[in-house]
Amino acid sequence: MSHSPAPPIKVWDWSIRVFHWCLPVLLFLLWYSAGEDMDQHMLFAQVLLALLTYRIIWGFIGTPYARFSHFIYHPKHIFGYLIASVKPNKPIYLSHNPVGGIMVLVLLATLLFQLTTGLFATDDIFYEGPLYMYVSGATTDLMTYFHKKWFYYGILLLVALHLLAILTYKLKGEGLVKAMVTGHKQAPSERVADELPTARFPWGRFVIAVALAALPVWILFYYI
Repeated sequence: MSHSPAPPIKVWDWSIRVFHWCLPVLLFLLWYSAGEDMDQHMLFAQVLLALLTYRIIWGFIGTPYARFSHFIYHPKHIFGYLIASVKPNKPIYLSHNPVGGIMVLVLLATLLFQLTTGLFATDDIFYEGPLYMYVSGATTDLMTYFHKKWFYYGILLLVALHLLAILTYKLKGEGLVKAMVTGHKQAPSERVADELPTARFPWGRFVIAVALAALPVWILFYYI
């Protein structure tokens, strides 16, 4: 039985797409500036902190497909998806599928860990994180070690897994990259597992999210 394609459905709002494409750029800039220009490194870290805070807030008050409640599933559902994913008629999700939802949480947690360790780290010459003075020397040594090593053993590993997943889904006929560029995703209507009605962009909640995202940057880097 063939499926007739449904019209493209708006999935990712523009702020989610900006967040998504800013991440690889910022990670590269943070890597490139580390040890070379720490002033720039700190500036890029502030931008990353604001973006991550915004994404977390937007995961609760944002557009429907961006909310954590929409793509965080019960373990039984995740296991069922893994079984169904090897079949020809596997379910298609407009937002993150159950496994992709886990990857989002892991990626956010990994980046937040990297940022947190940087707040306490030091290069023992010029650079000290904004919370360096509030902990012991042993703690700063440990945080500095994790901050330097976690990028290569944590973040780069997740980036590689993310790229592998994108390639795998592309080979199976799901264009995840295009959807994150245009914001729309086209899928056979009979097999869409999580279609929601299209809503206007919530500008009021967006302003609140941006203001709250700027707050930790101001407190950590300009107030204390």
